[in-house]
Amino acid sequence: MKIIILSFFILFSHQISAHDCVLKGTSAEEITIYNTCKADQKNQAPSKNLNNSLLKLKINELKNENKNLKNQLLDLKIRLNSLLQRVDSYLN
Repeated sequence: MKIIILSFFILFSHQISAHDCVLKGTSAEEITIYNTCKADQKNQAPSKNLNNSLLKLKINELKNENKNLKNQLLDLKIRLNSLLQRVDSYLN
């Protein structure tokens, strides 16, 4: 599952760009270029939404993994404290 999500992330991440459409002149050619750029941005919006959804999903998975690791660490800490108490009781 992680591989699939990662592959989708990589596949759609190349489409993210910070390119803004700027009208550089008043000629028909410049207006056509500007309109084409705007149309392309509208077509890319769904893929950006998909990318954002995949990123949110990945963040949630990482949060869950982090929570599990914290629980494992807490369990290890409790076990080590118990072991330390046993060693102290034998020494005293």
